Amino acid sequence: MIKKILKRCKIISIDMLFYSMNASEYKPCTVLGFDIQEDKSNPNKIEYFIKVEGKKVHQSYLFKSIDILKLIHKKGPVIGECATISEFKGKSIYPYVINYIAKKELFEKKTDEVFITVNANNLASIKGIEKAGFTLKSAIKAKRFLVFYFQKQIKIYK
Repeated sequence: MIKKILKRCKIISIDMLFYSMNASEYKPCTVLGFDIQEDKSNPNKIEYFIKVEGKKVHQSYLFKSIDILKLIHKKGPVIGECATISEFKGKSIYPYVINYIAKKELFEKKTDEVFITVNANNLASIKGIEKAGFTLKSAIKAKRFLVFYFQKQIKIYK
């Protein structure tokens, strides 16, 4: 517990890109033969995952919202903390899953806009996000201490 508190008491550098998609921008991805499962046990985030032979090969989370979106005057669900195990990378699983999540949010839950965040240096994830049909909306560089952001540099894209 103390380690968690101390971890939050550090200044963290942020260099993130924010992509989004709305219903008019949605384009379906190639459908893969994987069954996407959901875990809704946490009220603040839903885990979407794929298992192959009992082994979790991919997971993505959908958060109801995240505080940093306020810096760009947006709110809405955010996809994040995505991971695919190494032997399944390069099989288009990541874009397939995030496109599935976006479709579900936009058309079943009638959400106006779905966001996804990525570290600005994560080129493989950026490629997957763009393949899934998301559009770059903004970039944020900042420092964070607890819930406070400072030295903010925000770039908005059209």
